[in-house]
Amino acid sequence: MSASLRRAILALAAVTAACATTTRVDPTTAARAAREENCEIRFFEAEKPSVPFETLGKVESHIAQNRLFGGTATLEHEGYAELKKKACALGGDGVVIDDHLQTSVAEMSHLHVWATVIKLSPPK
Repeated sequence: MSASLRRAILALAAVTAACATTTRVDPTTAARAAREENCEIRFFEAEKPSVPFETLGKVESHIAQNRLFGGTATLEHEGYAELKKKACALGGDGVVIDDHLQTSVAEMSHLHVWATVIKLSPPK
């Protein structure tokens, strides 16, 4: 194998390893119609909503990013983007952040987030 081919393979491997996301979704109610892919979602971090809501599912997501190629994985960017996709797919309009953990090891940053997808009740 030539040196230039080895360098190309290593470069491809580095770019491929730049980020990875693994998400598990556990619906807690009967299936609802999914909303459009880029639907509007409200995020609640410090406290739960003050209005009634229905719990649609639990989401656990692990996002790993190579800081040299993709930057640092953060809750507000990569985390919210992943949770938004899952919430829209479940038919939700809100996400309660139950907990999250951000760490970095060597060149990799990791975000692990646990959240609840909800459907807010309309005002009466």
